Amino acid sequence: MRNLKNKFIIVILSVVFMATSNAQQKENKHPNQFTIKGEIKGLTGNLYFRHPDKEYTRETPSDTLKFVNGKIQFSDTISKLTLIRAYPDFQGPDKKVFKRPKDGRGYFPVKCAYLMFYAFPGAEITIKGELSDYVNAYPSGDKFNNSLAAVNKVTFPNYNKMGNLAVQNTYETDSLIIKANNVKAEEIFNKNSEELIAHMKANPNSLGAVFYLNDMMLRRQIDDEKAEELFNDFSKDLAEYADYKNVASRIEGIKSTKEGFPVPSIKTTATLNGKEFDINSLRGKYVLIDFWGIWCGPCVAEMPQVKEFQEKHKEKLVVLGINSGDSKEKIQAFVNKHGYEWKQLMSDEKNTPDNFVNRFNVQGFPTKFIIDPRGNIVKKYLGGGEEAFELLEELLNK
Repeated sequence: MRNLKNKFIIVILSVVFMATSNAQQKENKHPNQFTIKGEIKGLTGNLYFRHPDKEYTRETPSDTLKFVNGKIQFSDTISKLTLIRAYPDFQGPDKKVFKRPKDGRGYFPVKCAYLMFYAFPGAEITIKGELSDYVNAYPSGDKFNNSLAAVNKVTFPNYNKMGNLAVQNTYETDSLIIKANNVKAEEIFNKNSEELIAHMKANPNSLGAVFYLNDMMLRRQIDDEKAEELFNDFSKDLAEYADYKNVASRIEGIKSTKEGFPVPSIKTTATLNGKEFDINSLRGKYVLIDFWGIWCGPCVAEMPQVKEFQEKHKEKLVVLGINSGDSKEKIQAFVNKHGYEWKQLMSDEKNTPDNFVNRFNVQGFPTKFIIDPRGNIVKKYLGGGEEAFELLEELLNK
């Protein structure tokens, strides 16, 4: 009887200890902590990512998701819900997921080369899948990651097939085979677009689907009318999240940047000298708004021509540069070096009033807008500026 009583006491004490231990762990857990656990079969190295709460330079190493034999148990903190893309080592044993052309210069940009997941305070994310010639692995554990996994399972196999065909064509010498591969790739692309749109219609509460709508709009893979129709069907419960806000901003940009409409308001201190700029101060002259980036080869290549044109018509024309993707210091050094003296603004990558790329629905670089002296949009051009220069020449010589 005494032995039975002792065993009972031991069991009670064990339960109390475990409960106390679990309570202490919860108390010690940071309120912004998120965790990742799971396995990617076939992964031999680690994955790397850029933490959204940190500042990085070109020299700053990425953060690491450490895997051991393909398995992971990871935790970190994060301030708010953010979509994260983690990638294998570009030079390591898992680099096969990157679609590398024959010349070896870079890689084809395919989403299926990344592990994508939503991290947020309190998230407990499970990763499951395998690494073959793409990252066939997906997150789960909450409505955000479940929605992202569902849409990525639709798109990743298609992206992988298209990427493989693109790589194959860089090795192929037979023009008939290249042409046939291009036809196959286009068929897969169209199928993927149809499946994506069907998924969006069927999942109005999916944040992952909203992300892909924004991506399709950015890449001009969907017409404006269809994009607005799909967006209007999404649940307003998603309205607080960045992906939804990005699409909303682009939809508004579609409406507000039509020819003949007043140019969207710009009143900002996102200037190189920090002083406030108001686009209304340019009334009375034609304005050429040039969306550009130092990283954009075609943008940089035509800037001497922009300078020449601006100097030729300085009495009637003002150039306004809007940079995306470069730091203030880098922009300043670049324009000083080349003598580009026109006003420069910096587009914010976050969804703020200073995200001019979204607000003007810019879908590629360079993009140019011609604004008349009354402040109305005359024309929008995507790509090289020759047509924009021809129209301006005509307008300025009237």
